[in-house]
This record gives sequence, structure tokens and C-alpha cells, in this order.
Amino acid sequence: MAIKIVQDKTIKKRKTVKKTVKKKTKSGYTTRHTDLAMPYGTISLMHSGSRKKKSSGKFFRTIFMLIFIVCLSFSGVFAYNHLMVYLCSLEQFFIETIEITGCNNVAESEIKELIPFQPGDSSFAVKLGQVERDLKEFKSELKDISMYRTNWGKKIVVSLTERLPEVFINVDDKKLGLDFDNKPFNLRGNMPFMRIPTLVFNDETERKDLLSFYHKIKPKLGDYVSDITEIKYGDVDDVVLTLNQKTDIYWGQPKDKNLNDKISKLLQVLDFLYANNKKEAESIDLSFIDMNKDKILVKYSSVNEESNV
Repeated sequence: MAIKIVQDKTIKKRKTVKKTVKKKTKSGYTTRHTDLAMPYGTISLMHSGSRKKKSSGKFFRTIFMLIFIVCLSFSGVFAYNHLMVYLCSLEQFFIETIEITGCNNVAESEIKELIPFQPGDSSFAVKLGQVERDLKEFKSELKDISMYRTNWGKKIVVSLTERLPEVFINVDDKKLGLDFDNKPFNLRGNMPFMRIPTLVFNDETERKDLLSFYHKIKPKLGDYVSDITEIKYGDVDDVVLTLNQKTDIYWGQPKDKNLNDKISKLLQVLDFLYANNKKEAESIDLSFIDMNKDKILVKYSSVNEESNV
């Protein structure tokens, strides 16, 4: 049974008045309707039949709206598909030119053989986003690919960004390039002759850690970075850099702590060695800096001599 509160400002007394009215219905039954008058309003006790009617009406309206939305969606899809079929049949939108930019080591002919469209095809029938993803996955040498239409779809431009190796790696006796995205790829053109180090590792974790370490020190080594020929882990999990296949640099743990201090002292040592061509260093030990010792141990190869810097 529902309760309806109706404000009645005419009631000023706190006294409650009970009033009962008998009404005769068409079916012959009588219905009691009771009003309780109170100082702040009137409480009407009514049957809940009207609420049930409202609930059922709201339910059917919701069902109708859902059916309407579904029909509208199907109509939109149907209209879109027919529109695309119509546009694909118009010669005004046929591809006339395919332009490929950014090719340095990858040939244009390779890309044209891989893309699934050619002049004479409808521009609207080509899903450029999907072609970009497929081509990037297939050609590991490509760092980024962008395709877009111009001249009302008559021209499609394929813009490429090729990967450049930061280090070399050897996988199954094959020399590959590796950039700072940690993405191996085939070497093209003059890439095998670049002056970059070779990364030596035992597993994927070592490769990732060594690459991250080299990424941090590369911009700080200046011109000496091109003299690094190999990067690997030593016997005690310390990083070992090799310069010109002659000098081993025992870096210590590849941590950010003391990184700038080590680089600064290493550059001082290298400046000294390069200024004195008569002395070639066999090794440079920076690990003492990790033990809070302000010294670098340099071992010369020309004579049996060690010195502290």
C-alpha cells in the first residue's frame, strides 16, 4: 500500500482527525478511503495499483527504446556499407600514384612488393592502418611507418623511418643490428662497417641491461664513444668495455651511483693516454670508485708498469 503525503497549510491544530468515507463501486463492493489529518499535512492511504501501472509502462517504454536503438544501429551499418561500395566503384577515387619516402637502406621496390595495393585500386578499399602494422611487423628494419591519402585519394604517400644500429649483436652466428628499442634487425647497406660496439651477452636480461647501460654513457663519452668495440659482463658481474680491441675498462657495477664521477675521471685518463702516444694501456680499473676510493688503476701494455691516477 502506497503512502502519499500532501501538505495542507490550513491545518493548524495538532489534533488528529480520522475520517472514513464509504464509496460504492460498479461491482457492488465498497472501498474504504481513510484520511488522517495532522498539523503538518494529510496522509492518504491508497491502493498500490497505480504504481504497478506506472512501473509496467516504464518497462515497455525502455524495451521500445532499446529496439529503436538496435534498429537505428543496424540501419547505420547498412547505409555505411552501401556507401563504401558506391565510393569504391567511383573512378575518381582510384589510386594513380604511390610515393615512398624515407628510403635509405631499404629499397622502394621492396616496399612496393609488400604493400597490398597498386595504381588502379580504389583508395577507399585500402585499410592503411592495417597495412602499416603488417609492414612494420614484417620488416624489422623499419622503426616507423606512416601512410596517408592526398589529392582526393588518388595519391598515397608511404613515409618510412628506418632503424639505425646502436650496437651489433651475434645471434645464431649472424651479425644483427640493435637499437635502443632493443629491437634486433638485419643490417643493410654500409651498416656492417659502422664504428659501434658489439654487445656480448648470455641471455635477454643481460642484453637489456647492457644496452640500457650503454644508452646512459654514450652521450657523455664524446668522441671516445666510437673507440668502444665491445661491451660485456666480466667474471664478477661487472661491466667491461673494450677500447679499440686493446684496452679493457673495468667499470664495476652498472649502477647510476658514481656514474658521472666515473665518466669524468675516465675522460681525464683517456685524454692523458691519447696525449702520450708512447704509452698504451692494457686496462683501466674504475671499480675502486665504488669502494669510495678516489683512484683509478691503469696498467700499461708496453712495459710491465702500473700507475694510480
